[in-house]
Amino acid sequence: MFSQEIVDAIVKAAKAEGWPASALLAVVECETSGKPFEQDGRTPALLFERHKFYSELQKHQPSKLTQAIRAGLAIPKWSRKTQYKDQGTSAGRLAVIAKARAVDEEVANRAASWGLGQTMGFNAERLNYEDATHMVGELSKGIAEQIDALVREIKTDNLGRYLKAKNFTAFARGYNGSGYAQNQYDTRMKAADERWQRRLVQIDNGDYQPKPGKTITLVYQTKLKQLGFNVGKVDGDWGDLTTGACSAFQRREGLKVTGHPNDETTALLDTSEDRREVAPERAKATVDDLRSAGSQTVSTADKGSLMSKIMVGAGALGGAQQTGMLDSVQGVVDQVSQFKGIMDTVHDLAHSLAPYWWVGIIVVGFITWRCFGSVIKRRLHDHQTGVHLG
Repeated sequence: MFSQEIVDAIVKAAKAEGWPASALLAVVECETSGKPFEQDGRTPALLFERHKFYSELQKHQPSKLTQAIRAGLAIPKWSRKTQYKDQGTSAGRLAVIAKARAVDEEVANRAASWGLGQTMGFNAERLNYEDATHMVGELSKGIAEQIDALVREIKTDNLGRYLKAKNFTAFARGYNGSGYAQNQYDTRMKAADERWQRRLVQIDNGDYQPKPGKTITLVYQTKLKQLGFNVGKVDGDWGDLTTGACSAFQRREGLKVTGHPNDETTALLDTSEDRREVAPERAKATVDDLRSAGSQTVSTADKGSLMSKIMVGAGALGGAQQTGMLDSVQGVVDQVSQFKGIMDTVHDLAHSLAPYWWVGIIVVGFITWRCFGSVIKRRLHDHQTGVHLG
């Protein structure tokens, strides 16, 4: 979800260039989904390209290429299997770029795409930056600098005409390279453009509010947390918990419930000293109470926990089919939003233990059992602390 600051900056830039704002917003959505920085709040959103590290080292620091290859950071050709294997999270991306910079900082920066427009570092000089490291430093300053880099690239490559005509096939071919069709950049941009056309009308009519910026989000999260409303981590990111906390505060104060900041909510938030109270019976609730109340999360996690225990027993008896058991657990996992992504790790572990499949069944069963138990504990904690209060 885009912040108001990002939407305003992109709309302003598009108008200045005579481009449809919806089209430029669509480009950013397909590149980064509107997330300008990594989790440290300083590093521009990035994606490290191992094949580019290989070619850029060959050009600029050939003596360091062997070191990069041995570290698993450089490969001669693009490979879907290994290219982004450890970049599925922000922490993973930051770790990879740190390792690459330890080999050579400038070349590492050249081998990654950066910011809201995912501008490749090796384009730095062509876009009138001193070098890639200087470019990354500029993009680290803020959203305006990242949008400026995006605009520079579009204009330098003479792609503005395609953006203006909404010829996303030609634009994607020039902006994303020959592999644009494989990744469906053109069709994704077209669909995003259509969404943004509708959304911009909603914004103008006051029917849609982009995500608040980091500064106001931190103010709201800090004050709401002081008043006993659960916002999760105070990190400047307006997520579901902050939306729920804001909605709960607005409901308590008799305001229109929007889940977003506005002048009336801000004024009351500044002066309110009344902490939110959670009913005693709620604070003392047990997992059995949630089961009796028909909690779907607990029910699904119970099923997954049972399957995991069966896996442990079956593995111990040496009489289970590994793949079938994993697929059964996966079906339950897909129903629990807090558990998304865990099965990738589980499958990798199972494959690594494949020669000793019965050990794999036991280990995987134990891990998934513990994870389902963690889901239940988190659900109980959310209930006791009032996260799900209206």
